[in-house]
Amino acid sequence: MSFVKKLAGETVIYGLSSILPRIIHYLFFTIYITYRFDDTMQYGIYNDLYAYSTIILVLFLFRMDTAFFRFGSRDDDQEKVFGTALMPVLWIAIVGVTAMYVNAETISGWIAYEHGAYYVKWFAFILGFDAVAGMIYARFRLQSRPYRFLIYKVLNIVITLGLVFLFLEVLPRMGIEWIEVREPIDYVFIANLIASASILLLMLPELLKVKWGFDKVLWKKMLSYAFPLVIVGIAGNINQVFAAPLQKFFLGEDVQQNLAVAGKYMGPAKIALLLNLFTVAFNYAAEPFFFNNVGKENSEKAYGQIMHAFTVVAGVAMMGIVCFQEVAILIIGESYRGPQEIIPILLFAYFFLGLYYNISIWYKLSDKTMYGALISVGGAIITLGISIGFLSKVGYIASAWASLACFTFMVVVGYFLGQKHYPIKYPVKRILKLVGFYAVIMISSISIKEAFDSVWVSLGIGVLLFLGFVTMMYLMENKEIRAYLKTA
Repeated sequence: MSFVKKLAGETVIYGLSSILPRIIHYLFFTIYITYRFDDTMQYGIYNDLYAYSTIILVLFLFRMDTAFFRFGSRDDDQEKVFGTALMPVLWIAIVGVTAMYVNAETISGWIAYEHGAYYVKWFAFILGFDAVAGMIYARFRLQSRPYRFLIYKVLNIVITLGLVFLFLEVLPRMGIEWIEVREPIDYVFIANLIASASILLLMLPELLKVKWGFDKVLWKKMLSYAFPLVIVGIAGNINQVFAAPLQKFFLGEDVQQNLAVAGKYMGPAKIALLLNLFTVAFNYAAEPFFFNNVGKENSEKAYGQIMHAFTVVAGVAMMGIVCFQEVAILIIGESYRGPQEIIPILLFAYFFLGLYYNISIWYKLSDKTMYGALISVGGAIITLGISIGFLSKVGYIASAWASLACFTFMVVVGYFLGQKHYPIKYPVKRILKLVGFYAVIMISSISIKEAFDSVWVSLGIGVLLFLGFVTMMYLMENKEIRAYLKTA
């Protein structure tokens, strides 16, 4: 079986296991919250707090999940590797939860929630539970147990959704207010806390199977490998999900007004996030796939083919969203449909992020993770610089341009450093040709649609453009992709 076909199969399986819960979460929370809350500040708070949580989760996990992939795929004693990776995560989680709980008042002041110490306490436990569960999920992935992975992920979402519906719809209709909250969105966080605790309890049998042990020499190697990836994770989350916190502090109005704008911005941003769901599925499958196939015959040639195949598939998905934007925008509530101009910008940003997922594998395979840290920090500096410098001048659109500039920088720098330290032959000219083609189609679609006021006319134009685009893509790429699926 070819590498491309094998990865496509694993992307379907692991993509399903990682994407299905995200799709359920995406559809419910994006649709439900934006339709349920006309006050966009609620959605601003939601995205703001979860942005901080992504960074803290990186610190709690300390990228021991990725270190486990690296050493677990090469060490005969996988149980020893897992035990050595899990122990530090448990200790970090215990210390981290305690520190956040004790210092909740101070931390809530830092993030501009004057009376929000309870947020810090709730998220401390959510993140502690999720960090430990994250190691179990990593074990499922390396052991090729995608269905067990999927069951727990979906169950987490189902519990969360059920509780949110109970708290916001069922109990109020029964006249029951079982807990007093400051903001209606707080019920979502409570549901998350209960779900995270429940999943970890259900995972206890998996933890009891662990052969507890700690290899100090191995741990030092894993720490040396993982530390730069922690920097990558922190910087990466600043680049991907930190728009709401940056807008909260730098849009120029008071915090509540800024959170309302951030909530309005995040509505259309979730439309562009549809493309990112695909890239996440690819990354979930690709990371263990690349580690398991490193050094095999034709593996490096296959990496280039996979990059090209990704460019084709992601391009079709991106153009589909642009051409049918009039339909896609209905996913979000009417109060959130204003800033639609950010969608094409963010689509290209997430497309480049997907390319970077492909390119960045070189520093993980060659154990030169510090380069990944430097690239991500460079991207974060760009994100922060553009956001801080331009949010107060041009408004929320600065966040979209910051994302595009950041990921473009990371792809370019990552490619050239990779060619120097771990050369992989990518079909660069072909990929650049496709990128240019996508840009032409996207600009044409936007320009033509702007000439018409009718939604139906715009949608008809989108259908014709997409059909023409798919036809052109088939003529241009059909033979190449077929060849990838048959060989190497």
